[in-house]
Amino acid sequence: MKDLSQLLTAHPYPESFDRIHRSFSRQPDLQTCGAAAIRHGLLLGGLTIPTSTLEAILNIRAHEGTPPEALRLCLQRFGLQPCLLRKPARQKTEAFLDGLVKEFARGAFLLPCIRKAEHWVCVGSWQQGRVGLVDSFFDRRSIDGVAPRLGFFSLSVKEFDALDWPHFITLVRPGIWRTQYRDWLAARAALLRLRLPRRADGRSVTVVQAIRLGAHQYLDDEEYSYRQLDLSLPGGATVSIQAEDPGGDAVGVEAVGRGGNEVLVVRRLGGLLGTQQAPPEVVLRANALYAGQLAG
Repeated sequence: MKDLSQLLTAHPYPESFDRIHRSFSRQPDLQTCGAAAIRHGLLLGGLTIPTSTLEAILNIRAHEGTPPEALRLCLQRFGLQPCLLRKPARQKTEAFLDGLVKEFARGAFLLPCIRKAEHWVCVGSWQQGRVGLVDSFFDRRSIDGVAPRLGFFSLSVKEFDALDWPHFITLVRPGIWRTQYRDWLAARAALLRLRLPRRADGRSVTVVQAIRLGAHQYLDDEEYSYRQLDLSLPGGATVSIQAEDPGGDAVGVEAVGRGGNEVLVVRRLGGLLGTQQAPPEVVLRANALYAGQLAG
């Protein structure tokens, strides 16, 4: 099988964030949803390839679309690891997606065929009961429109099931691009246009507040697979803090100061009730934080 990985261009994070963020686009015509879904899945890892190249590789004009076998073979030749999944008929969607949490945390994404197996889309996230989906044809403003338009969706399970999605589900693992996808995980929520949590008054939380929320609720919790906190800084640097094994000291994140003087402090919480607090492991200026993520 011919290796086509050299056709992909890998872009560094975070320097290329704006370029990758702008690269999501609608499908060119009615036959190219498969090419668009693959392209969007590649963009989640900071990888680019022209749509015309994908059309040629997939032989879309001859097939008048993208057969599942052609989609998986294309991904495999790019160096990724596609795997056909089958959702048991009686299994609830929540349980099925919960079983993929660790896969998403490692950079994987899903390519299901929705609408009675007629339309390929890209699913890049399953968090807090919401599915992060990119659709290259239907958008929020014109769900029944005939002109191709790009749409980003944060769907409830009920809304996701309404799309009739369990057809030719392909789980795509990063494969030879695992490091590339790991670097871009911090940007995935932004690339999927997923909204940050909001405060009680409706205002969006800051990056620091979102990091604190994620670390305190999900990091090193036995119900989740997250064991590491990654903090991304301008210029591509990443600071990683490992959570302890079960029974060890938990990780605490706090914000000190305000405005331009605000700093993020990460420390172990062991002995918190004692007379001496553990020294900080990491202290970063809030305005120097580009993004944060929880990793498995």
